[in-house]
Amino acid sequence: MALNDQSWPADSLLGRMSTRTREGILELGTTVTYRARQQIFRQGEESHRVLLLLDGLTKIVVHTELGRPVVLALRGRGDLLGELLERRHPTNVVACTPVLARSISGAHLQDFFQRNPDGWAAMAGRLNAQLHASDARRAEFIAYPASARVSQALAEIAAAHGVRTPDGWELQAALTQPEIASLAGVALATCEKALRRLRRSGLVRRRSRRIVVGDLARLTRFGLLERQNPSQYGICDPDVPHS
Repeated sequence: MALNDQSWPADSLLGRMSTRTREGILELGTTVTYRARQQIFRQGEESHRVLLLLDGLTKIVVHTELGRPVVLALRGRGDLLGELLERRHPTNVVACTPVLARSISGAHLQDFFQRNPDGWAAMAGRLNAQLHASDARRAEFIAYPASARVSQALAEIAAAHGVRTPDGWELQAALTQPEIASLAGVALATCEKALRRLRRSGLVRRRSRRIVVGDLARLTRFGLLERQNPSQYGICDPDVPHS
């Protein structure tokens, strides 16, 4: 099946584009591949190219001043990685799975968008969605208990980047507990505690280093219930404010 005829995630850059514009952008640049765990962009380095993800999953990681890596987000099919403007990368980008992408000059992509204004509109829509997601996560950090944030993070990852199997939704990436803690915005010990509770409840399990969500709808409801009334589950994490 031709790339332009594939079904792209509706919220991704390619998913927001018209058929004509998507066909044009898929012809830009050259095809590149990366192995799982291979570094794609390095924090602080200069680059004049961007990557349009055609297949696979990547993670956005930043090294803090204390030297601890923090996973900020996952990016998958149809998304754009890198800087359009010639400036240093603010984060690291690492392949979680084998990745297939188009490597495009930032200048060539800007020229393409100038000739295809609806491409800019798709880019603006995608960036706006990412900003909204960032704001929502910041609000969750203040308002919701830690275990609710862990369950919600896993539910979002499974919905966006999970693969349906007979046993449930299997996360494409072999995420470690520190990485899940980063995505949920909780301390590692708190994340470990939340994951134990989720496993005891039968909501998640490990298979070949990957997490499988047996019932996505139930996991989502679990997080919503804990948001509404965390005391009913005996949650009293000292590092989480409660209103």
